[in-house]
Amino acid sequence: MAASTPPSSTGSTKLDGLVQKASANTPEKMSGLALYSRFALAGAICCSVTHGSLTPVDVVKTRIQLDPVTYNKGMIGGFRQVIKSEGYGALGTGFGPTAAGYFLQGAFKFGGYELFKQQCINYLGYETASNNRTAVYLASSALAEFFADIALCPLEATRIRLVSEPTFASGLLSGFGKIYQQEGVSAFYSGFGPILFKQYVRRVGRRGAFANA
Repeated sequence: MAASTPPSSTGSTKLDGLVQKASANTPEKMSGLALYSRFALAGAICCSVTHGSLTPVDVVKTRIQLDPVTYNKGMIGGFRQVIKSEGYGALGTGFGPTAAGYFLQGAFKFGGYELFKQQCINYLGYETASNNRTAVYLASSALAEFFADIALCPLEATRIRLVSEPTFASGLLSGFGKIYQQEGVSAFYSGFGPILFKQYVRRVGRRGAFANA
């Protein structure tokens, strides 16, 4: 009686070779630092690019908020006023802090969300976490956002100072250093509460909506 074909073999030498080649080329499933660092990098790049590209809008918005008497012609009119009085370059004021701040925030927000979500699953167990997925999503998002805003706040404070006082410093490093020397670390977190509240409403609310969509 002929010996049976091993389960790992298809019975065809050529096909077996293709299967082995495909298996060798199959990437290993990532976990730990390798996995979460990818989530963090993706979030960092996306947030940095999107927020950085909207720097001109932030400049005009901040001017309208700080000086509504002068900048009282709406968004388009505000653009024209800034360009007329300070030139096109003024629309890029604060780009450095914005890009750097949201790079850090995006890394903590997205990398942290995936990390905290997995920790919740590990703690609760898969079945319990699945049955309470909305609570898991919201808690993970809230924790990630808290740490993300701690990273963002000092750079956001620097951006606002550069936009509100164009002569304060020439850019990110000089502005950051000047605030630290003159006012201390507490100055970087004077607006932490409002930033956290704004981000919580947007981020956690959106996550809750997506979870139940």
